[in-house]
Amino acid sequence: MDKVIVENPVDGLDVVSYDGCNYIRGVEFGGWCVAFINHGGRFVAPAYIERHNKTDEVFALLSGEATLLIGEGRREVRMECGKFYNVRKGTWHQIATKPGARCLVVENADTGAVNSERRDIAKL
Repeated sequence: MDKVIVENPVDGLDVVSYDGCNYIRGVEFGGWCVAFINHGGRFVAPAYIERHNKTDEVFALLSGEATLLIGEGRREVRMECGKFYNVRKGTWHQIATKPGARCLVVENADTGAVNSERRDIAKL
């Protein structure tokens, strides 16, 4: 199973990495979460879009190519390295990745099925 690797090179510093595929949380603290999305799994050909009803979600492309699908019409926004993309609460979205893509996600730690909705893309 893929897992996050945490190194502690000096006291007070955690260096977090993830080389697997898909989404995994790396750090949670004080109500927020930083996660990884690496190409693979559900991000190759997204089957659903989602929206978070209580929080924004921030995406940043670290390397490779990725596209955000925004709104029920799934408008494609090609991501660029060096920029972050704030998907405001209540906005339908999903991310699609290409081989080699590595992304960072910042969201509330309690983001999940309880306060989010999903819609199958095939039914739209």
